[in-house]
Amino acid sequence: MKKYYTLFVFTLMLLTIPFNLMAFESDSNVVSTTTSLAKDVFVGGWSYTLQGAPEGYEKGFFLVLKEGKYYKAQVQVGKATFMAEDIVVKKNTMTFHVLVEGKKVMVALTANGSKLSGTSTTEEGVFQITGEKTLSAGE
Repeated sequence: MKKYYTLFVFTLMLLTIPFNLMAFESDSNVVSTTTSLAKDVFVGGWSYTLQGAPEGYEKGFFLVLKEGKYYKAQVQVGKATFMAEDIVVKKNTMTFHVLVEGKKVMVALTANGSKLSGTSTTEEGVFQITGEKTLSAGE
């Protein structure tokens, strides 16, 4: 049950954001490999669904910002917010991890226009992520 709870907390944190952008002002250890294509693809807000998650945890919100050459990302599920760590962006793919209840959850995403797909890997297994861009950054 605790394993499902961890997965669900992660899922919820990914998409349900009335976002507090001030959280991005704090320093965090973010590693980034960037291309101009990736900036256009990932920056913005994404609503997502995590397949196989328990009821109430299957949807969340994921926000991506770019400051200089570094990406910052925040996942929100319900009232919980998690900062992405070790972000790597190459063309239209992004990988990162978040800590949920002290456990590392690995995320790998691919953007195709306004659609998002990928996986979330936890101790409980691998779960499919699908999403759609719901908030675009100003150009």
